[in-house]
Amino acid sequence: MPQATIFQPAAQADPPPSAGSSLIGALLRHARERPGAEAVVEMDGSRERWTYGELALRVASRARRLRACAAPGSVVVALLPSGTEYVAWFCAAIAAGMRLMPMHTQIAPSEARAAADRAGAAAAIAAPDIPATSALGHLTSIRADRSHEDDAEMPRGEPGGVVLGSSGTTGLPKLVLRDGASLDADAAGVIHGMGLTPADRIAFATPLSHSYGVDVLLGALTAGATLLPSAGFDADAVAAELNAGATVLPAVPFILEALARRAPAASTRPRLVLSAGSSLPPRVRREFVGAWGVEPGQLYGATELGTVAMSLPGSDDFDPACIGRPLPGVSVRVVDVDDPSRTLGTDAQGHLAVRAPSMLSAYLDGEVPTVDGHFLTGDLARIDPQGRIWISGRLKMLIDVGAYKVNPLEVESVLADHPAVAECVVVPLTASETVQRLRAMVVPRDAARPPSSRQLRAFLSERLSAVKVPRVIDIVGSLPRSPAGKVIRVWA
Repeated sequence: MPQATIFQPAAQADPPPSAGSSLIGALLRHARERPGAEAVVEMDGSRERWTYGELALRVASRARRLRACAAPGSVVVALLPSGTEYVAWFCAAIAAGMRLMPMHTQIAPSEARAAADRAGAAAAIAAPDIPATSALGHLTSIRADRSHEDDAEMPRGEPGGVVLGSSGTTGLPKLVLRDGASLDADAAGVIHGMGLTPADRIAFATPLSHSYGVDVLLGALTAGATLLPSAGFDADAVAAELNAGATVLPAVPFILEALARRAPAASTRPRLVLSAGSSLPPRVRREFVGAWGVEPGQLYGATELGTVAMSLPGSDDFDPACIGRPLPGVSVRVVDVDDPSRTLGTDAQGHLAVRAPSMLSAYLDGEVPTVDGHFLTGDLARIDPQGRIWISGRLKMLIDVGAYKVNPLEVESVLADHPAVAECVVVPLTASETVQRLRAMVVPRDAARPPSSRQLRAFLSERLSAVKVPRVIDIVGSLPRSPAGKVIRVWA
């Protein structure tokens, strides 16, 4: 029998100077030592730029406003586009001891209210032009403006945390609580893995409200780098930042596919490109390397864990199909799918379990699946003799739609509420090597008078974010089932 494998690397010998600092402590230090250095520069048309001195001032004044509206420990919703204001309010919530619950600006109003109510939210910071803002009117409203900026002192006390929506595993989505210690550990891991320094300019075109965005924001500001966020993905804008000297590009596959069609206009190249969220197709990798001359690495993380592993080009054993080794302080193991208490040996495939200082404190609405302190990720994997992690599939039913992971059970539960729907199932529909859409198969209650796809899409659009509304809805006579009667999910 092969020896059980638990890979737990030694602690980093010489951590970066900022790796052990909290986000707010690092922000204050950068504002004191480098007040004129750029902290956040928007990639969008406004090109708004805030220095570390300006950011620290605005974070302190917003933290004071939060303290006036809610008690430390309260959940505060943030419904803001990625940009300078989002970054300031994120940091302010941590400084004020709040639990920030960021939401994507395209979230459906009913979905936003349901999530806020599940989390017991007390207040909301929302931009008035976002449709879902109207659904949060029952919460204390905090205007996302600059009407009260002054020389307020940064609050003292226990740092806050974040509440993030997880796509769930075999059940409906969960609310993930990550406290201040988790966020600080996440920042340290990102800084170490990416090798971030104050000289870096990080172009980030996916939403800061997502777990990936939280990881990058924490690492960038703690390291004193410049964060270049975007309220929406624009391939030309990202390419322009890379041509202008952006040094780091944390991306997802469809962003790299879009950039591969835009040849660089300058001789400068980013020093580091990372792909995350799903596997990067070999074709897209080849095309990106051909256009930009940079080999993408891999980043692995989860809403419940933060960033926990990276595979970086340049190492002797780099393999683009591998997610690399765990970051310092992270313990990984592969366990038996049917008996998670049994750790498997080297190169054996099983269920990936991870323990990390950046992992969640709790689910607000359920039990955390762990074994010996290791979170059960829902991913199938193996660990090779060099300690590298190879992901081979998912135990989860999540469907990767662009940069978003959609739980089909959530969509099905809403679709089943339509009075004309008897049964339904939601499966992925492959549009290209990097793009998946959603397909719903619906059995009508009355076969003689089935609902139209347009009616069903309208029904879903009122209740779910646009990304969760199936692109294709087929009316069928019955759903495919196994001999035992279980619905067979046809992955088309």
